[in-house]
Amino acid sequence: MVKANYSQILKNIDLFHCFSDEELISFSEEVSEVRLAAGQILFQEGDPGKEMYIVLHGLLKVFCGKRVIDMIKPGNYLGEMAIIEDQPRSASVEALTDTRLLMVPHGVFYEYFSRQPQSLVTMMKTLSNRIRRDNEIQRHEFEQVNILVHDMKNLLTPFFLLEMLERQRPELAGNKYLNCMVQARANLLTLMDRALSSARRLQATSPIVTGSLPGLVAELLESECQVHPDIGGRGIRVELRGDMPELPFSVLGMRRVLSNLLVNAAQASAEDSTIMVELGRDEDMGVVRIIDQGQGMAAEVQKKIFHSHITTKDYGNGLGLVSCKQIVEEIHSGRLFFESAPGKGTTFTICLPLSRDKI
Repeated sequence: MVKANYSQILKNIDLFHCFSDEELISFSEEVSEVRLAAGQILFQEGDPGKEMYIVLHGLLKVFCGKRVIDMIKPGNYLGEMAIIEDQPRSASVEALTDTRLLMVPHGVFYEYFSRQPQSLVTMMKTLSNRIRRDNEIQRHEFEQVNILVHDMKNLLTPFFLLEMLERQRPELAGNKYLNCMVQARANLLTLMDRALSSARRLQATSPIVTGSLPGLVAELLESECQVHPDIGGRGIRVELRGDMPELPFSVLGMRRVLSNLLVNAAQASAEDSTIMVELGRDEDMGVVRIIDQGQGMAAEVQKKIFHSHITTKDYGNGLGLVSCKQIVEEIHSGRLFFESAPGKGTTFTICLPLSRDKI
């Protein structure tokens, strides 16, 4: 498209209503056209943000991970937030159809818009509308999730039959598989109650007790790990390295952390491989290391592995490691970190304070 025609298109966009014809022509001389084929990425979340884009033709999808945030149509613009905040891109953008855009460099953005207060007000209104719309979508999604949690809790009622079965069939008392199902039901009810409390903005506490982490690991190996489909066929070897005294922790919280990390390790490993669990002590911290023999993580994945909705699995939701980090670091004042290299596997390390005073 001839640059002289850009000014005619820009004139019809609210952001440029206060520009004079001369300013529009001058502005048009300093921008450039970008063409994207359907399926092509304009920029990725985390990329440097030095340009704003104005859509001339086509349709763009704005997304984070698997979550679609917005659709951008002709006459709209995007990318201005990264320039204003001088921050990396907060989302990724993909062309859904063949698309043409005008690219506005950082310097041109400030040169023209800094002297057009009305354009800045228009931009603020657009940002406000986007935030309002996104808040409404999130409110609706949050409400739907809590309705599902409420109904799931009701659907767990038949599992109380497990305890009735245990009473009626005394020979089943102490059966480890029955106990595993009873404990799983109790844990699910606790988590659902916490989710519903969170929806009502009530403080849900995680009871901290003094106990044995090696004992919790052994219990997991005798229960969930024996029946989880992703662990099947893989060995899990536990090594106690030196003395590991009892320490304060949330039993359900650490059960969730260890389960998540063991399942992740299994999913990353070949079926005939062995996952190592090392337990020990490092000064005033209890330490657990979960080591797999998988392919390791690429450098780009490692940068985002603790971000929400970042996953390397087609069927994953990218929340497991976020949950683990919150439990370890926010509830226990501990640390969760990893070491990984392509072709050399991954080690996740949990460090928990030995003293209740440190939590």
